[in-house]
Amino acid sequence: MQHDTPSLELESFDGVAEEDNDDATLIQSHSTSLTSTQYVVYSATFQVPAFYFTIHDSHGSPLSSTDILKTFLFRRFPRDGTDTTSFAITLPTSSFPLLSQGDHPTLGTPCWYFHPCETSMSVNEVMTEVLQDEWTEDECLVRWLEAWFMILGTAVDLKC
Repeated sequence: MQHDTPSLELESFDGVAEEDNDDATLIQSHSTSLTSTQYVVYSATFQVPAFYFTIHDSHGSPLSSTDILKTFLFRRFPRDGTDTTSFAITLPTSSFPLLSQGDHPTLGTPCWYFHPCETSMSVNEVMTEVLQDEWTEDECLVRWLEAWFMILGTAVDLKC
């Protein structure tokens, strides 16, 4: 998915003679487009879904950890007090990184992912508030997944 920054276009008007342009004196328009690929992958270790993603610039280069937090993909993200390295972003009170860099479990390609260690606890907290006795096991699983997407949606703009 690409999001383009508007670029400046110069137009020719009637009555104005066009001249040969010298590339050295041209105004260069710079538009930045980013491509994000997103995956929902089952974490066999934590037995929960995990959100994996990549974000590349228009040249195909992956963005740095500090740059990905500034993109369209993330909603307001608490950057103050985070410990940011080239491979992880950790909140000060957490023993595990919030965002980590690693290989996609099935594709084997480098990706960023939300660490799934707290997923079960977070979703189960929501589920205790909404759980209905008459739900079947399948309905409970669907509601659990909906709750996970809801929680994920507080950090990630899933409409992108």
